[in-house]
Amino acid sequence: MIENHQKSNHFLQQVNPTLKLISILTVIFFMMPIFDPWTPFVFLLLTINAIKVLGGVSLRFLFKFLAPLSLFAFSFVWINVVFPSERGETILFTIGSMPVALENIKTGISLGLRSLIFASWSLLFVLTTEPTKFMLSLIQHCRLPPRLGYGMMAAYRFLPLFQEELNQVRAAHRIRGLGEPKGFTDRVYEIKRYLIPLLASAIRKAERIAIAMESKGFDGSRQRSYYTIIKWTSKDLLFSTGLIILFSGLLLLRKSYFLL
Repeated sequence: MIENHQKSNHFLQQVNPTLKLISILTVIFFMMPIFDPWTPFVFLLLTINAIKVLGGVSLRFLFKFLAPLSLFAFSFVWINVVFPSERGETILFTIGSMPVALENIKTGISLGLRSLIFASWSLLFVLTTEPTKFMLSLIQHCRLPPRLGYGMMAAYRFLPLFQEELNQVRAAHRIRGLGEPKGFTDRVYEIKRYLIPLLASAIRKAERIAIAMESKGFDGSRQRSYYTIIKWTSKDLLFSTGLIILFSGLLLLRKSYFLL
């Protein structure tokens, strides 16, 4: 399902992966000094709508990832209410003998929404970026060593194969009557039974990949041709311009309304 979103032809999928990575770092630095709750709230709504409209990701699919993270975001509210570094002056109510201040609630909500913003921008990157294009972009634009980049791409391609082989090994063991583990000792023994054939298969695959890459002339040098060239396009300029307008608009709103 994620690969379908990554390979679709929407706007965000056509933005250079390196630029999207830089945008995540920019968002982190932009949000770090902000502690009012309204700025991250508006930013989060705009981010979710951008993922839906510009990335073609449905809200239901997106909220499957954001819903568990909402509990983590709520923990910031709880910690700032129960264990504040400095108790606020505006006491709203008390829980037992513990006063709850408006300032602490606002700070907790701001931190919680900020964590959701970081999570949503990470999802924007993951759901709209093909791993192969991302590695090629890092190699071509960020001077990532090809030996490291292609090694990471090969490792990523191995993950689905490992899952398939694990299912095959598990089914083979069940056919031979090994059954389900009944206790902790059986569970550890089961992991050992699965781990040995998977490691042996991984070593064989890695050796075959190394031989295949060497036979095709791969030596890790930069003086090589690429099947796919990741170019800078007008969509990258539009994305950068939109991000600058977004930051400027939020700063203006924050100065004019949110800090009153």
